[in-house]
Amino acid sequence: MTHRLALLTMILAALGVADVSAQECIPGAPKTPEQTARRREGLMATRTINNLEANQPGSRTRTYLRQVELPMSPFAAKQTGPAAELLTKLNFSPDQELLPGWQLTLDVTADGYWFMLKDKTDPCGFAFVSNQGGLIYTAEPIR
Repeated sequence: MTHRLALLTMILAALGVADVSAQECIPGAPKTPEQTARRREGLMATRTINNLEANQPGSRTRTYLRQVELPMSPFAAKQTGPAAELLTKLNFSPDQELLPGWQLTLDVTADGYWFMLKDKTDPCGFAFVSNQGGLIYTAEPIR
């Protein structure tokens, strides 16, 4: 009986935690100025990744750079001003955050690439997704 009561207590506690997370996630809710600034910086990073991939010699033959190779793209060396400043903030080391709170997943295939830049601080699981086509999509998990 004690084990059942303990199990029931853990289940109810877990449901309570999940309910709090669901309440924090209101898709389409107005964003704070800080959240808006974070998303703008994430979008700029997403555009930068596409530019690094598209503006390197291998892109003509659909040969793309892996995550650790991105800072070595010739496009990176040509950047000045705010674009160069953003590049200095980006961490392309695998298993590290690209920007504080942003996780990059990049997959290079035989004829292209795709990537997701996920905001780990967003309770809704917001992310940017793109590929060699250059279009950028926003994504959130289905609830």
